[in-house]
Amino acid sequence: MTRLTSFLLTLPGLLFVTLCLALPLARTLLEGGVTLAVWADPYFQGRLLWTLAQAAVTAGLALLLGVPLAFLLARFQLRGQQTFLRLLLLPFVTPTLVAVLGLSALLGPQGWVTRLTGLDLSDTPLLLVLGNLFFNLPVMVRLSYASFARVPAGLLGAARSLGASARRAAWDIALPLALPGVLAGAVLVFLYSALSFGLPLALGGERYATLEVEIYTLTALQLRLPEASALIVGQLGLTLLATWTYVRLTRGGVGVPAAARPPARGAARLALLGLGGLTGLICFAPLLAVVARGLLGTGGPTLSYWQGVLADDTTPLLAWNTVRFGLMALTGATVLGGLYALGAWQARSRVLDLVSLLPLMVSPVSLAVGYLLAYPALAASLPLLIAAYTLLAWPLVVRSVLPALRAIPPRLHEAARSLGAGAGAAFRTVTWPLAFPALRGGGALALATVLGEFGATLVLTRPEWATLSTGLYDRLGRPGERNLGEACALATLLLVLAGLAFTLLDGGEGEVT
Repeated sequence: MTRLTSFLLTLPGLLFVTLCLALPLARTLLEGGVTLAVWADPYFQGRLLWTLAQAAVTAGLALLLGVPLAFLLARFQLRGQQTFLRLLLLPFVTPTLVAVLGLSALLGPQGWVTRLTGLDLSDTPLLLVLGNLFFNLPVMVRLSYASFARVPAGLLGAARSLGASARRAAWDIALPLALPGVLAGAVLVFLYSALSFGLPLALGGERYATLEVEIYTLTALQLRLPEASALIVGQLGLTLLATWTYVRLTRGGVGVPAAARPPARGAARLALLGLGGLTGLICFAPLLAVVARGLLGTGGPTLSYWQGVLADDTTPLLAWNTVRFGLMALTGATVLGGLYALGAWQARSRVLDLVSLLPLMVSPVSLAVGYLLAYPALAASLPLLIAAYTLLAWPLVVRSVLPALRAIPPRLHEAARSLGAGAGAAFRTVTWPLAFPALRGGGALALATVLGEFGATLVLTRPEWATLSTGLYDRLGRPGERNLGEACALATLLLVLAGLAFTLLDGGEGEVT
């Protein structure tokens, strides 16, 4: 393909990002630029410090737990570990409010762990940190695993043969070589935790509200758009710095696990089982708690919560809106993302690579505020809501397809051309079959993520466009055991829907790098 072809392939995606990301953010910068004095308010300074602190604590805990586990997974073989790594994608596609309900069912005022131990974490920041770990610990494990897998086993063997202990070899050889990927994982965990919205909104309360919650409050509840824009300006600076750092750290490519690894025995096996068990407890216990709470009332097993949800006249509308909005966004994200990935692959441009990451680094709430400022005539319109969904899904498709295209050996295309195949025929017979599983996997991640989207929906939606996420949030706001049980039943429905969409579409390439 020529440079012109690459440009034409990436042009639709670039125009989409310009209209749906760059212009709203520019309008936000313009609006916030005249009210930056809001940062002189000690209250907002405190919200900033708390936002950074809880994100830093989450990243630190993820490093302490995820890096040793990733190293052991990359160096030793244990039955079921590939299934375990695969299951670690589940929190990534879990809707935020499902995790909120799971943590509340375990550690909230009426949680099972609370009843057994008397320890109520609902008014502490620890519950928010645990929620951040639920979503982001898998990111740390998977990125660190890929980095440790790139370390040649021969180097560790040579260090051991020279008298270094296993711990010293890991510390002096493996960790320095894998450090860029490990730090990249820490940057993502920090950023995702800082930009989280649903978790601090539902679990933090007024005392532990983050900048995202303050932005939503100023926008949707107090109509103070200039102040909200000023907060977004400061948050955007943090986002761009973290994005630049992440791109610099991930220049090494995608890791490939070693073909042969020794079986885990002795201390290595015990460490793998211990760290893996703790990770599984953090990542899967909230999901099991949601399902169980929807089936168990205070008096024992009951189906009354499910009966209440299914008998509610609004439930079919919530499910229908969730599915149709998700499919609309999936269609746009797949077409735009696939074309963009193909053009970026041919152009071999790091700038295009960076552009594809930017939507992942902008919070849905900030994006929604930018839409309200940039396109006031389209406020409360369905196209604006679908555009926000599509923008959130688009980078997941690009980040899945682009590494798959880069992994195609150039000699395959050369062989096809040497046999007389034109550019179109080479694409149909070589590129498309090899890239299609990644396109399907990226679409699976995108659809499952959009089905549970909450932040942009809460700002841009109208009552007739309510989704399962907004319906779940509405039930969470009502007191009573029955409302909590019905919320868990609705959350289970949302979790099953997201999991089903991911399973049906995923072709085994559902990775984001």
